[in-house]
Amino acid sequence: MFKKVSPLFQLFEKQYGEARSLLTALNKNFRSKKALELEEKLVFINVYLHILNKIHFQEERLKFESFSGFKAIERSLRRIHHYKLVMAAFEEEKGKVGFASYENFLISEKKALYKEVYELIISRPLDIWEKLYVAAYDYSQGIKPLMINTATQQLINEELEYLNVGSKEVLDSQSMREVMEGLQIVTVVENINVAVGLNPVFTADIHQEMRKLLHVLASWNKTSLFAQHLNHFLSDNEQVGNKYLELAKKARDKRKRLALEVASLWDALYPKL
Repeated sequence: MFKKVSPLFQLFEKQYGEARSLLTALNKNFRSKKALELEEKLVFINVYLHILNKIHFQEERLKFESFSGFKAIERSLRRIHHYKLVMAAFEEEKGKVGFASYENFLISEKKALYKEVYELIISRPLDIWEKLYVAAYDYSQGIKPLMINTATQQLINEELEYLNVGSKEVLDSQSMREVMEGLQIVTVVENINVAVGLNPVFTADIHQEMRKLLHVLASWNKTSLFAQHLNHFLSDNEQVGNKYLELAKKARDKRKRLALEVASLWDALYPKL
């Protein structure tokens, strides 16, 4: 007879199956949209393994060994994500002015980046997926709702303790990225709680504040990556027109405005967490 699997593993199995389908599609025809979707699936899988590790706390290496084969893929997909954000910010800020040199630089970078990421993905051994599935299946047996609830609460608490930056007068760039990543993990964990029939840790009002903050953080991150990328381009080109300098200043000013908005929203949210 087949073992009855927990709702938690059923959730993993769905995400895992979608990730494998995306991988197959990328192997045939590399598309950035599917690459970003695969990145989301890997974020979920990583969080899932952390939850299993909280339940099987004696297996300290579970979360590391089971995901180790995916680290390089995750990093490469993040680079694609960052490139897409830079492109999106550039399209928003350039207006009707032409920036031929920078646009050619972006096109050249895209070709090299996509080729590198594609070759990395297809070079990874397929058995890392089988090993991941087996580990997730084995360690998901016999898990009760109370165990899931305790594990997800512990994981959320750890993320919030790590984000203990509420006392800082000004959030620096590193702190803002940590807040963004931490709240994204908390959101994934809360979605898992709801999906398996458990109550979320935070109220609907707090989740609304989280979503608003994450929205502004996403805008700040996109602008920040664009400003850094443009500055890198300008540093390698001594002779640039005023339009490039104006574009760089526009990006810096927007980044500062968004950083202030992030700090204000975080100061309001942090005491409630």
